[in-house]
Amino acid sequence: MTRLHSTQKGVALVWGLAVMSALSAAWLGYFHVNQIAEQQGRLSLVLDAAAYSAATEQARTLNLLAYINRAQLGHQLALAHLLTLATWDRAAQTQSAQMRRGNPPAYLIAMMFGSGHGAAYTGARSAGDQQQALEGAFDQHQQLVHQVLVKAQEQLVLGLAQRRRAIIDTVLQASLPDWPASSLSWHLESDDWPDFLRRRSGEQQWRPALRTLVGLYGFLAPREYVADSLWPVDRRCPLWRHKLRRTGRTSLDAQGRWQSDDTQSLHALRSNRWLGCYFREYAMAWALQSPEGTTGIQAPPDFSGQDFWRWALEQGNGSLFSAGDNTVAKAWGRRDAMRWPQAGLPQGYAIVQPQSRLALRLGLQGQGHLGQVVHAVSAAQVFFSVPASPIADAPVRPSLFQPFWQARLIDPSRLGDRS
Repeated sequence: MTRLHSTQKGVALVWGLAVMSALSAAWLGYFHVNQIAEQQGRLSLVLDAAAYSAATEQARTLNLLAYINRAQLGHQLALAHLLTLATWDRAAQTQSAQMRRGNPPAYLIAMMFGSGHGAAYTGARSAGDQQQALEGAFDQHQQLVHQVLVKAQEQLVLGLAQRRRAIIDTVLQASLPDWPASSLSWHLESDDWPDFLRRRSGEQQWRPALRTLVGLYGFLAPREYVADSLWPVDRRCPLWRHKLRRTGRTSLDAQGRWQSDDTQSLHALRSNRWLGCYFREYAMAWALQSPEGTTGIQAPPDFSGQDFWRWALEQGNGSLFSAGDNTVAKAWGRRDAMRWPQAGLPQGYAIVQPQSRLALRLGLQGQGHLGQVVHAVSAAQVFFSVPASPIADAPVRPSLFQPFWQARLIDPSRLGDRS
């Protein structure tokens, strides 16, 4: 028995060492797996931050484009107002010259149409010349439209990829200082940005909006006014009266350039045995601001050498019997037209389709501290969302005129959703 007991000494130690080795291996495996999981989770969080930061930069870019587009519209409206002011100023100068010549005399206007019209006509005597100042302001707005704002848009759109890459690199480096840069590699697995925007002509980009906005400004509305004299003039046409007609209009031409005209004429009732009653036009004020020459009836500088009614019949002037238009004043306006250089409507950016979402999917691969390769995937989305308003009649469609673009993280598997 003593001999058998001595042969079993140390067996427990062997089993104990085996169990300890197994436990150590299990613990090392658990530690290794835990390290991988910890690094995986850390990379996922950092990658979420990078994807969200990149999407936020895209949202800011779209919102800034919206503000630039609104600024473009504002400067275009300023150009229209300045051009209209220029024709008003020029029309006041021509009216001042006519009043000083007494053609027609101020007392006659007051007698026919009342003291208010007479005082307004007499007040033109003090009209000054502001053309140089207005043209300088006009040129400054054009420079902002065609150089500053257009270049800013191009830099925003074309430089987004570089800015986005720099943001992602900065987030990764700041969040993973203990990971060597050479051990991290990220790439865009999907990116909607390259196909999200397109360049549009100025005609498509601005004219529809300007057509709506111009209607909000009374100063740019058609300037039509007619006053009739107070008493009958000729027994052969007892219902006809002398007329004082004011006309004016501000508009965009086919090339996207602003033009404006303003005229005022006295249409004095006359009669003869050949025509009966007709209207003899006396131009009181005229001005035209147009980038190019315009065509139309050409009127002589005065009618001292010919009868007005004969000239009007030869020209097919329908206002001879209706006083419906200031034909002579408009002809003199074309003769003396001002032509400031204009470059038309600039190009702009718009979204390709009326979709409200823009997504990117970011993949990251890193070599962990234990030599293992760790992968992570994240996705973010830019979306259009207008704050709820009790006065809104209908949902606002996504566009680059509304700065309501925001960013959020999404499940990478939802990238197919564009609703």
